[in-house]
Amino acid sequence: MGFLTLRKTTVIILAVLFMVYSMPPMPAHARQEADRQHRITATQPQLQALFIKKITKYVLDPGKRKIASNNPVTVAAVAPKKISRFFKKQDNFKLVRWPDEESNVLFIDIDNPRIIAAVLSKVEGKPVLTIGQSPDFLRLGGMINLVESGARFKLQVNICAARKAGLTISSKLLKLSEIYCGDTPR
Repeated sequence: MGFLTLRKTTVIILAVLFMVYSMPPMPAHARQEADRQHRITATQPQLQALFIKKITKYVLDPGKRKIASNNPVTVAAVAPKKISRFFKKQDNFKLVRWPDEESNVLFIDIDNPRIIAAVLSKVEGKPVLTIGQSPDFLRLGGMINLVESGARFKLQVNICAARKAGLTISSKLLKLSEIYCGDTPR
């Protein structure tokens, strides 16, 4: 009885394998559609929070320690409401509203150049990593600018502003970025 069951199982497996391997390949347009359906999408605030968290791993404070090694990393935001739900207590980040004297990172998600300039003047010369998302951000003295490029973000880094604050930006991050000194590309 065992021999017949083994034989039937073998025949079924061979039939299934024949069906699978004899099927025509999926057309390219169907593969592209399947890829589109499986892509992960994220909101702009979600991406901003992710960039803030990742960037801190590639910036050293004046003591040559990674900003991400602070426990917790205090991120001050001018408008924290949009990104607040992406900073949970279980990760190593604490989100606070600007102004905050203990912050390691300052996120300025405002387009008004006067407000940007006023906020940046308060942290000028302090070892606070400034991250923004405005066409005027680097010109006004910001350090890292997130620029939307289609469905992606590009990084622009103002190395002169970072040096003035005593921060060192890793070459790994600089390789992925457009490098500026002020608003002048290098």
